[in-house]
Amino acid sequence: MIESYVEIDIDKILENIQNIRKINPESMYCVVLKANGYGLGAYKIAEYIEDNVDYFAVARVTEALSLREAGIKKPILILGAVYYEDVQKCIDNDIDIPIFDLEYAKLINKNIVGKVNAHILLDTGMGRIGFRDFEEEKILELKKLENINIISVFTHFSTADEADTSYTNMQYEKFIKITKFINENFKLDFVHLSNSAGAIKHNITKDMMRVGISTYGLYPSDVVKEEKNIELKQCFSFRSRVIFVKEVDAGTSISYGRTFISDKKMKIATLSIGYADGYIRAFSNIGEVLINGHLCKVIGIVCMDQMMVDVSDVDVKVDDKVIIYPDIYKEAAKINTIPYELMTSINLRVPRIYKKSGKIISMDNYLGEIYED
Repeated sequence: MIESYVEIDIDKILENIQNIRKINPESMYCVVLKANGYGLGAYKIAEYIEDNVDYFAVARVTEALSLREAGIKKPILILGAVYYEDVQKCIDNDIDIPIFDLEYAKLINKNIVGKVNAHILLDTGMGRIGFRDFEEEKILELKKLENINIISVFTHFSTADEADTSYTNMQYEKFIKITKFINENFKLDFVHLSNSAGAIKHNITKDMMRVGISTYGLYPSDVVKEEKNIELKQCFSFRSRVIFVKEVDAGTSISYGRTFISDKKMKIATLSIGYADGYIRAFSNIGEVLINGHLCKVIGIVCMDQMMVDVSDVDVKVDDKVIIYPDIYKEAAKINTIPYELMTSINLRVPRIYKKSGKIISMDNYLGEIYED
């Protein structure tokens, strides 16, 4: 019996893609699958949606290679740094890489056999990696590197999900300016810059949108959610089960450290989920879960594999199902984080169950537990 699991609805992912594409039907659609598809299972999602998208993007070479090993054929772009020793693997598996530094590019050029497809990464204000607007001469030097095939230019917005649009506008203008220079010196196939917020809030699409969180049905911030002009459907739910129910008297301490002591007679349910499953320990004494339609507060410290909740006013029995994030935006805010972190924190020991047309079509479950709906 599987005690905790993530349920993913492929139909909702496809519907989100369809709705976001309406922003600009002519723009290519790149699904960001880094961090194991934001915790939902990269290769399974890619398998089910490949025919409906144009590109995939990941953060690491290992992520890209796992998609190729799973049989994914669509173009794949690595968004982060690729060590020069690994670039040959990218060539051999038809994987695009970013070029963000001249010396790095020279090292790659010297150590590969064949040509690698590359996207020039521009730092227009994110402050991570990338050529800056005053480094045009360095970008021009890339033309001399015969083994690097420049096919695209891209950047990344840092505040597109915020109410103040001035910084995003500045990044966009800087990108247009530098891209114009690059276009005059390189033969580009396309350019791309918009993340979920850039596409949904700012309607900036260019030749391709890179959509991560919103592909899975979440808005990148409360601001974007409030201003939404695109309807998204959350495609996943994190679930667990009740494994024990008991009544306790006033003065009973719960969990490690005795951080919760009952002040009255209470009914308490123990759930088969803990921080080792990805339910962050910071939710101790403040998190809420949904059981039989009722919000139930986490009490005491979240343990590695179990946690306790107050079910004093709820009809609850062993094996009842639990929704871990009734409102993932609200729960994330309680511990001063974002839904992205909650999603990507779900441990690999938690099975992923995929549904389409209301039926289970696949499961990613390395522990081999038996699933019973």
